Amino acid sequence: MSDKRREPRNSCYLRAEIYTELSAPPIIAEAHDISDHGMRLKVLNARTLPNTFMVSIPRRHIREMVEIKRRSEGEVGVLIRTLDMPRAVRSGR
Repeated sequence: MSDKRREPRNSCYLRAEIYTELSAPPIIAEAHDISDHGMRLKVLNARTLPNTFMVSIPRRHIREMVEIKRRSEGEVGVLIRTLDMPRAVRSGR
């Protein structure tokens, strides 16, 4: 299987929190293969997630709005939607 990605991925296993509603508690996930434009999230019941949501990775001080581009039973591939400002500004660093 060839890798068609255009940018390097940071192979990692980080705790992530998915926020689908402001009043709801976060859904715990695991972030993998983070790049400037996307990441892979392992999460239970991935098929029930909405197409867009906010993901937070506290250890990296990342908080991004994302859009699902690929979905399977236990994971989603997401595209970061807030690409119009530098990562340091978006994530509050």
